[in-house]
Amino acid sequence: MKKNLKYFENELSRLNKEFADYKKKYIGTPEIGKVIELAGMDWLILDKTEKGYFAILNGFDGKERTFDSASNNWILSKLRNELNTRFLKKITDELGEDAVIEFDRDLLSMDGQTEYGHCKDKISILTVDEYRKYRKLLPNMPKWWWLITPWSTPVNDYSTTLTVVSPSGIIYIIYNIYYYDENGVRPVCIFSSSIFESGSDD
Repeated sequence: MKKNLKYFENELSRLNKEFADYKKKYIGTPEIGKVIELAGMDWLILDKTEKGYFAILNGFDGKERTFDSASNNWILSKLRNELNTRFLKKITDELGEDAVIEFDRDLLSMDGQTEYGHCKDKISILTVDEYRKYRKLLPNMPKWWWLITPWSTPVNDYSTTLTVVSPSGIIYIIYNIYYYDENGVRPVCIFSSSIFESGSDD
């Protein structure tokens, strides 16, 4: 049967309504400090931003793994590449390409070096400053896990060490946490406000 333009318009309208109903029923409204399920994963909502909700995976992504094989610079790291490809795809495959908002990452080192600058990510991990800011919302975890903040940078003859969070919740900023060590990974991102909107009833 030949389908005309009106048919496809009606189908699109129907699918949009079904998706809006699905979001309203299964996703719900995020609340800071609460856990919500998105893309088959549990996320802890840390903050509300201008464009969405800042959230951290309420657990770990897969096995403990290295930050990189050559540097403590997040911009060049294997972990950054993996999270912004494989992990991001898990989210966008279910929620759409616009579900996650790109945001700024400050790579200021613990000793105040700005050599690594800033970058933009859709998926990242917490900085030391963010961990401090949201500490009251973050329960202790059973494993050590990575933070994005380097101990120092090559300008100060350091390009190997980073900060991590211990199972007791203490930030470890000692010099012997190396990029090639294996630690837990807790991705963070900003989920667009649009995925929580129920849509129109047209």
